[in-house]
Amino acid sequence: MHVRRFVAFLGLLPACGGDPADTGLTVGMTTSGATSASTSTGEGTASSDTGDPTTPGDTTTSDTTAAVPTTTDATSTTTGPGPSDMCGNGIVEGEEECDLGAANADDAACTASCELAACGDGLVRDDVEQCDDGNLAPGDGCDPECRFESQGEDTEVVLEDLALMIPSDLYDGGQSSMACVDLAIAKVGVVHDVRMKIGADHPHVGDLVFKLWSPKGTVLTLMSLPGGAEAADDGMSDSTENSDIDPVWPVAFRNDGIDAELMGHTLGIDQAVCRDDGVCEYAPSPGAGPGEDFGDFVGEPSEGTWRFCAGDSAFADKGTLESVTLTVVVG
Repeated sequence: MHVRRFVAFLGLLPACGGDPADTGLTVGMTTSGATSASTSTGEGTASSDTGDPTTPGDTTTSDTTAAVPTTTDATSTTTGPGPSDMCGNGIVEGEEECDLGAANADDAACTASCELAACGDGLVRDDVEQCDDGNLAPGDGCDPECRFESQGEDTEVVLEDLALMIPSDLYDGGQSSMACVDLAIAKVGVVHDVRMKIGADHPHVGDLVFKLWSPKGTVLTLMSLPGGAEAADDGMSDSTENSDIDPVWPVAFRNDGIDAELMGHTLGIDQAVCRDDGVCEYAPSPGAGPGEDFGDFVGEPSEGTWRFCAGDSAFADKGTLESVTLTVVVG
């Protein structure tokens, strides 16, 4: 009788506690590495506890989330800041091509919309493009390289056989300390571009300074003591660049040339620029002198007297100016 009543009592246990799967209780033992998992919904949170994390053993996870209704419409997804928020933070993100932070600008290498500047994008990049009409079609005033197209023939003035002595060790930054020649441009119009070619005879190109004045008075330093570090445009600095410049091998200056500061830097003594290194076209490099590049003259009146001058900042080595060619692209 006692045994029968005990068995009957045991038989009532499931009815009192219910199915463990319905109660949310975990059957079995949990390991010390087990964690609680939770599912977030718009209605609330249901969680399944894997048990006491300090109790060793195997883990059996019960499916308690099936009994909890979920609302998928209430779930939101965060995708981060939009492009307008990211552009300008200095980090290339999302669909950005570049991001220079505060340096982003429509006339810079990275535009205000975080796109790389390119010829044909309709934006004029400072110191690189003269124009940008939004296409790469020629014949419309702006060529496929975003330079002004010549509207008519280039106007050119050539002076040869000058044999003009460059005053040695007298350069002080002023025109009066230099050897100068005048070049008259008769064509009336607006300057779109300028180019030059200089023939000089000197055994130490690092002593030389070349400058060009427009009829309006704008001055551009084409080169200033190549290879030297200048504290000021006063002729008091020195350069160790000791290669020659040969009048038979004139050097050209145009905006898309090699930096004139590098003139002769691969050559030794008695070797000549252009003749021995094959580098004959240079971009203006003003050093401590005035100006930036030939773009300084763009938009000015073309007609009038232009002036080119050459200066020498060191003693002993002497030289002469032999030829000067000025080309003005007039629109």
